[in-house]
Amino acid sequence: MVRFLLHRSAAATAAAAAVFLAVPVAGFAQSSQSSGSSMSLIPYTTYGYVGLNLGRANYKTPCSGLFTCNDSNIGGEIYTGGMFTRAFGLELGYVNTGDADRNGGKTKAQGVNISLVGNLPVTDTFNVFAKGGTTYGWTSVSAAPGTVPTGDTNGFGLSYGAGLGFDVSRSVQLVAQWDRNRFKFVSGRDDVDLYTVGLKYKF
Repeated sequence: MVRFLLHRSAAATAAAAAVFLAVPVAGFAQSSQSSGSSMSLIPYTTYGYVGLNLGRANYKTPCSGLFTCNDSNIGGEIYTGGMFTRAFGLELGYVNTGDADRNGGKTKAQGVNISLVGNLPVTDTFNVFAKGGTTYGWTSVSAAPGTVPTGDTNGFGLSYGAGLGFDVSRSVQLVAQWDRNRFKFVSGRDDVDLYTVGLKYKF
């Protein structure tokens, strides 16, 4: 069975993100009903959605030639978004790029992301999208002595990505997505690419 690997601070991070994302719901639901617009969990947006993507990450962190450096078996993200217009919106989410066996130890990264999203419908059921923003990330590196710097750190970093969406029904969409997050590691800032597929539920 595929297991989504999170290190200890992930639970607290996900809980905090969930509270942060859920707070606007009650107040905004009333405004959505009064305006006749589609519901969204993000204030001042409509055509809202939530999604879950799973896939694999590709770490760009330093790799010692003395050890095998593999990427994580599984990573993913959960997110919610809403649109200011049908073509332009905002997305909030939690991303975890999994544990990677590198340099005789493990490298881990996760974070909370906020991004602006641009959407382009191609047909009635198919669209392409791109996004850009920032991720506040938490990283951890362990390794064999004398290979690479080790330890835990955190901080903001640039994020961007793109993807394809295909509607299988009015409310459910299949998504294929690529994201790049520039995480802060103890050795410096490095990119982690995340390739995922998932489901998006549209309100």
